[in-house]
Amino acid sequence: MAPGIGFKGMIADIRRYRKAYILTAVTSFGGMLFGWDTGMIGGILTLPAFQKSFALDKNSKDFSNLQGNIVSVLQAGCFFGAMSSFFVSEKCGRRTALFIADAIFIIGSILQVCSGLKTTSLSLLYVGRVVGGFGVGLISAVVPSYIGENVNKEVRGRCIGTMQLFNVTGIMLSYFVNYGISSHISLGALQWRIPFTLQMLPGVLLFIGLLFQNESPRWLVEQNNIPKAQRALSRVRARPENDPILLQELQEIIEDFRIHQRLSFVQQFRIVASSKPIFYQFSMAIVLMFWQQWTGTNSINYYSPQIFESIGLTSTSAGLFATGIYGVVKVVCTALGLAFVTEQLGRKWSLLIGGAGQAFAMYYIGIQGAVVPHADLTGSSYFAIVCVYIFVVFYSFGWGPIPFILSAECAPNHVRSLIVAAALMTQWLFNFVIAKLTLMMLADITYGTYLLFGSCCVLMVVYTIFCVPETKNVPLESVHLLFQGDIIRGATRDTLPSRTRAKELQAHSHVKERDARDAEESNLKSEGMTRRLVEDHNV
Repeated sequence: MAPGIGFKGMIADIRRYRKAYILTAVTSFGGMLFGWDTGMIGGILTLPAFQKSFALDKNSKDFSNLQGNIVSVLQAGCFFGAMSSFFVSEKCGRRTALFIADAIFIIGSILQVCSGLKTTSLSLLYVGRVVGGFGVGLISAVVPSYIGENVNKEVRGRCIGTMQLFNVTGIMLSYFVNYGISSHISLGALQWRIPFTLQMLPGVLLFIGLLFQNESPRWLVEQNNIPKAQRALSRVRARPENDPILLQELQEIIEDFRIHQRLSFVQQFRIVASSKPIFYQFSMAIVLMFWQQWTGTNSINYYSPQIFESIGLTSTSAGLFATGIYGVVKVVCTALGLAFVTEQLGRKWSLLIGGAGQAFAMYYIGIQGAVVPHADLTGSSYFAIVCVYIFVVFYSFGWGPIPFILSAECAPNHVRSLIVAAALMTQWLFNFVIAKLTLMMLADITYGTYLLFGSCCVLMVVYTIFCVPETKNVPLESVHLLFQGDIIRGATRDTLPSRTRAKELQAHSHVKERDARDAEESNLKSEGMTRRLVEDHNV
């Protein structure tokens, strides 16, 4: 049975790959870190207690710009954190890099909690958000590589995508924390300090959980620490160290790194620049992250209370509650997508269907805003609110998790750190741009904001058809075969599930696993025959 088909299949899947799922769950708390901040900060900015602590005037013409600054400085820190991930993860290892990043994030969070004490200056808040953002950016770039290099190919997409599930769970939890605090707590500055404090909880859980996980087997092979790599692979596969399938996989990793020795940043960059297939993999990871941000998802994540207000929900509590429901829908749909879509429908069709659904939702919201420019609740504006939820349904199984999955899967082992770092730098750069521009676009071009995002969704569907291959169930060491020859023709062919090249590579992988089992059985039989001959001779 394919992974994740039906409830019984899911239970069997969880038992079979339990160690991989545990490692994924622990590491994905890193995704919850930036999800929590993403959902938290927009609600905090609307709290009168926060505005009073820093002497902010919400009626000022500069208030929207100031809100954008407070939100976007975290993304600036994230950009540089992702940039540093190449050096830190290559030098220290994936697991150690996550420890370092988590500690930096917690320090940044403490600075944010302590801002506004006996002063109305935003300086410490800005510093805390930049420092915390550095840790978040480093984590976001290392987690996909760490998970992808550890887990089984059969559940690799689902596991890498779990980071996105924890991300949206963090967003949802922070939405309801904001809603609960705004509705029931009126303790002055504590009203906004409590959410800043609670965002450290996922960081603490990540730190504790990592103490019980192993380092990436592929990184250990790169360090020429084969025995430890074998133990790490044995642990995460839940197989004995002498298991033939495990030894076959370890040998493939070793052979791959023998061909591609450990490379410096300059050497990796030269390889990317000089090799057409690898440059394509590099550029595809960047383009996917670019398109992910221009779906408009983070405009809703950061400013959903303001967006619901523009549609017609003018009450602050109603806007925050609608935002909380948005978070619930996002978590449920992401979980269902990872369980029943990512490994069954595949990466490519998840992007195609997701992009089409997002385009419909954004176009309707934009057209409704053009026809009914005033924020009055009418029949059409009620459906516009529904379209916000329609958007998140399609985003949650498509352009939410899949760009992270493909960025980690399609990067060759010897340049994975560089490609994933570049992809996450792009993600955070345009996350910063969206955070900075959204409120200004809503104020200046109003409904045109949604039409712009809808048009981007159409363009990304076209890009997916012609430029994105299918990688479902393809071993990491074989993914590079999808980028050889005429890449555009091969990617276009992959649009037809019956003709996808991934099936051929899966079949080849199964043959190698079968041969490994047969060889082991043959060795055992040979050893048994030899033992019996020796015993007969002694008799």
